[in-house]
Amino acid sequence: MAKQSKNKSENTQTIDWREGFIKFSLENNRLPQSAYELAKFLGTTEENFYEQYSSITALAQDVWNNFFEATRKQVQADEQYQGFSVREKLLAFYFTWFENIRVYRSFIEVATQTKNLCSQAQYKTLKENFKVFAQELLNEALETNEVQNRNLLNQSYPNLLWWQAMYLLNFWLKDTSQGFERTDAAVEKAVNLFFDLAGKTFLDSLADFIKFNFQK
Repeated sequence: MAKQSKNKSENTQTIDWREGFIKFSLENNRLPQSAYELAKFLGTTEENFYEQYSSITALAQDVWNNFFEATRKQVQADEQYQGFSVREKLLAFYFTWFENIRVYRSFIEVATQTKNLCSQAQYKTLKENFKVFAQELLNEALETNEVQNRNLLNQSYPNLLWWQAMYLLNFWLKDTSQGFERTDAAVEKAVNLFFDLAGKTFLDSLADFIKFNFQK
């Protein structure tokens, strides 16, 4: 029995399920509906599929999360990135992300044939890990005063950045400008808007001034 299990593992290692998922989607202009359908398309068995994934949704989540993780690791491995401000780090992430997923644009167009990008189960793992990444950036931004500590409001920032990411993804999918120049501009404007609002504002300065004047 142990030998049989080993053979199963060896068989599944020869199949790149993520690439197979993408290939099926491109050739059929839709996402695969079941593990059986995808396995048959790839010339293997459903049993081999379940050696690596619990469902076709779990595979879809892995595909999206892999796009994110590859980009996160790439930017964080860059020595220059470590010296960036948090605003610059988020900009670097977005620019690199869109550059990396450009090669998968046709697949993403198929995968996002829905009115509400954020409601789809395929984004679940991506959303969870992106919010962890966003929180790490926000923690750093609080230390450097790029983001002001506004107590309960701080808890909403990771969600706001997630919606920002989905807005930019949707913008990129609709962008017909040469070299996706409008997407680059949208990234800069969206990131700058967030940090301008989350950073120190006139109201923060006014509150500090009032507090100073009432101190004994």
